[in-house]
Parts: sequence; structure tokens; C-alpha cells
Amino acid sequence: MHESSTYEYVVNEKPAGARKLKKTLCRIAVLSVPIGFVILCLAVQLYPVAILPLSFLGVVLYFWKLFNVELEYSMTSGIMTFSRINGGMRRKKVLELTIKDMHEIAPYTDEAKAHLETLPLVKNHLFVSSMEADDIYYAVFENDGDLQVVYFEATEKALHILRYYNMVTKMSKVSR
Repeated sequence: MHESSTYEYVVNEKPAGARKLKKTLCRIAVLSVPIGFVILCLAVQLYPVAILPLSFLGVVLYFWKLFNVELEYSMTSGIMTFSRINGGMRRKKVLELTIKDMHEIAPYTDEAKAHLETLPLVKNHLFVSSMEADDIYYAVFENDGDLQVVYFEATEKALHILRYYNMVTKMSKVSR
């Protein structure tokens, strides 16, 4: 494997629970705020046609980051970087890990779930579309003396790169 090889994978986050409620409330706001501006403009006798498109655009741009969240991981020369992309415009690097320093890399199964509950994990990082997605893997690592875990959706190529840099990687058949 070449040291300069790069791989990246992106998934769209599927909203669940409280996030789904926030998304619904944002959709209601996108509809109600322009209507509220029109009513306000009519009440103070301003011409609402000029204000309506601007207010609608402002509301959509403000809430767009909640509607479109992408989660990305990339691997370059033994470094795995996890990023969150909000609204397709703003990228935030959340984690950067050295693959060889990961304690465990394995498929997320029922046995793994029971195993992870026994570990003193401080933080979970979710980089999956949902926890019901296919081919979820987890990696346990140490950050500032605390054990943490990151969940991600693995592909064949990602598993081969992980196996190359870290021999503790447990591999299973994946659909991608």
C-alpha cells in the first residue's frame, strides 16, 4: 500500500428522536416566518412583496444546516479524520486519530455492544447515518487518558486500509 493513499467516505445523517422533532419545527418555522412577515407588513402598511422573498431566503439559509448534515471520515497515511459537514457549506473536523493507536476496531454486533458496555467509555462519537445502518464498525481509542469510541460505516477498501495500519482490526463481510 502506498503511504500517500487517501480514502474518504461520506454518509448523510438520518434524523431520529429529538433531532427529528427539531427538523419538523424548523420546517414549520420556514413556512410560518415568511407568513408572519407578510402579516406584519400588512399591519404596518408596508409593501410585503419585497420583504417576503428576503425573509424566506434568510430563514432557509439559517436552518439549512439542520436539514442537511453529512458525516465524513477520511484516511490518509495512517491518520483517520472524522468531520461534520453542515448544510454542505461548513466543515468541522471533530476527530483526528492515528489508526495504529486504536485499541480495537471491530464490527458493531450484539456481542460488541455488550463488550462496549463493560468498558469505562467517556464519550461516543457517531459517524453513521443511523445506528440501524448496515456495516457499522467501532474503534476504541484513548484521548487525554480517557477511553472513547467512534462508530462509522465501513467499506471493503476502508477495512483493508485499517487492517494495513492496525493488525487488531477484526474484519467481516461488508455490503459496500
